[in-house]
Amino acid sequence: MKNYCIRSNPGSTDYLSVIGETDEGYLVRIYRDLDGYERIIDEFMSRMLFDSCVRTGYLTEIEEGVAFAIA
Repeated sequence: MKNYCIRSNPGSTDYLSVIGETDEGYLVRIYRDLDGYERIIDEFMSRMLFDSCVRTGYLTEIEEGVAFAIA
């Protein structure tokens, strides 16, 4: 499972994990923390959208071994 940091507003910490893959795209889990308000969202993301987000820097892969905490 690969993890990505989502470029977001100051004060917000957002991460995305790829939890599954299909021919059309990816099943992703988004972890959002905005000033202590935490939210976890499971979504489908098309391959085209995902690739575009990585290419533009909206998603940045987190190095393996670097963990992020989910309380």
